Order: sequence, then structure tokens, then C-alpha cells
Amino acid sequence: MYFRKLVLALAGSALLSACATIVTGTTQTIKVDSNPQGARIFTAEKTTENGKPIYANRTEAGVTPGTVVIPRKDGAVLLEKDGYEPTEVPLNRRMAGWVWGDIVLLSLLSTSIDTSTGAAKEYDPREYLVEMKAINK
Repeated sequence: MYFRKLVLALAGSALLSACATIVTGTTQTIKVDSNPQGARIFTAEKTTENGKPIYANRTEAGVTPGTVVIPRKDGAVLLEKDGYEPTEVPLNRRMAGWVWGDIVLLSLLSTSIDTSTGAAKEYDPREYLVEMKAINK
């Protein structure tokens, strides 16, 4: 009887694992605008090497004002416009609310899955306005 309850508890925990990954996914939609408008928007995965940013899988995603889908883990948004310096949007991340489900269920598996997929974090705010700096000629 004890073994049966233990198996059911473990199975239930596995089924409920990775709350944030299942509910919110590994990407997030955000709004991006710039001053001046009409800047090309790029999304990428950001890492650093020797203190310098490296942008992998860079993809054009539209023009400001616009809405983009970016990965929750190591996501970056870049803006480019002729006559202006290329600019990285300063994204802010915080712990996603669904991670509390992992904590309440005391599921180490859930927490590790959500952390590894990036679903444990979310971008906040979900709207960004970026002042672009003109290139002095």
C-alpha cells in the first residue's frame, strides 16, 4: 500500500512538472517602439565572451512600432535604422509567477526544467520605448 501511494505521488508530481514551461512556454511576446520610429527590429539569443555580447540566431522581426516573439532564455532585441547607432533594447526579466507552482509542489524536476528552458523568467515590462542616438557625421 505504501509503495502504491509513493508511485502515485511521484507520477502526479511528474505530470505537474514544469508548470511555467507548460503554461507560458519558452517564448514571450513584447512590444517594441523607438524614437524615431521605423527602426528594423531583430531578435537574437545573447551570450557573452570576454565581456563582449555575442548575438546568435539573429532574425529580422519587423519594424518599430512592432510586436516580437523572443526566447525567454537569453533573448535579445536589437534595433537598426540608417543614420542611427545600432541599439540593444534593455530587457528586464523577473521570476515568472508560474514558478511558484513548482515551489509549492516541491518539485526539483519542475524547477530545473523551467530554469533550463527559460520559462522561469518573464520580460517585465512587456512594452519598451527606445531612444535611438543619431550618428554624428
